[in-house]
Amino acid sequence: MDNRMTTLETSFDTILPTLATKEDLKDLEVKLTGTIHREISTCTWRMITWMTVVIGIAFTGVFYVARYVPA
Repeated sequence: MDNRMTTLETSFDTILPTLATKEDLKDLEVKLTGTIHREISTCTWRMITWMTVVIGIAFTGVFYVARYVPA
């Protein structure tokens, strides 16, 4: 029985230093929140740019057809 208890204590002593604390998790949450907001903002601006370009090309095509292509 004493041998098993020593084995468990050794196991706990090995595992406990590798576990995250509440402070570690809070730091990770703050980091991830900032990263997620930055990535969403970047993707939003990429989408706005892409849509502006596509709509501009579409209007240019419609203008060209309306102006220069005989009916």
